Amino acid sequence: MTEDQEPFRRAGRRSAPQVVAPTTRVNVSLPFSRIELTEPSKELSELVAIVAELTGELEGVAPGPEMKRLHQRATALHARVR
Repeated sequence: MTEDQEPFRRAGRRSAPQVVAPTTRVNVSLPFSRIELTEPSKELSELVAIVAELTGELEGVAPGPEMKRLHQRATALHARVR
């Protein structure tokens, strides 16, 4: 230890920190200032109706638990989109 560092040592102070830990904070800005909700288009509503009808017909041709679930999902979607 040199004579220059002696007063710092006695006072309990150091000239530099022993551990340097950088922060890892990141600010993220998302472009959600303008969110628009719109009604489903007529074409989408019509397409969902067609899918619901087709799954109903397929359930008659190829019955089974998977087809029944698919038809129920299509019918529920059709009710939501209307």
